[in-house]
Amino acid sequence: MTKYRTVLAILFLAALALQILGCGNSSMNSNRVLQSMVISPANPDAQNFPGGQVQFSATGTFSKAPSPGPVTFQPPYTGSWFLMGVGASSIATISQTGLAQCIPGAAGTVTVQATVSANSSMGTAMSPAVSSSTNLTCP
Repeated sequence: MTKYRTVLAILFLAALALQILGCGNSSMNSNRVLQSMVISPANPDAQNFPGGQVQFSATGTFSKAPSPGPVTFQPPYTGSWFLMGVGASSIATISQTGLAQCIPGAAGTVTVQATVSANSSMGTAMSPAVSSSTNLTCP
């Protein structure tokens, strides 16, 4: 009976050790962190796109593979597309999927900016944002 208890104790301790080592401490397991990103196409002229619509995308450099890779704007990389500049809303619009549309009859240049959370390297804390921008010219 003593051998049986000893074997059970050893198995229990081995299982506990494997669980601790296998799962690890969540604060030590780092996430894939967005470090920088670029927007494409770079500085497009909307007159070169059908209907004056330009589909923008963001490609990020991450702390872990795969890198570079697309920035999906899905958790944990939540973010938004913005138009900036004087009178930007009277020149173009942009959707949350990055589709920009020049307003018919409007002309000018606006700044297209994507701002995305970098994701936390510690898993749950808020992280800083990563931004990138380019210009869109409307005919």
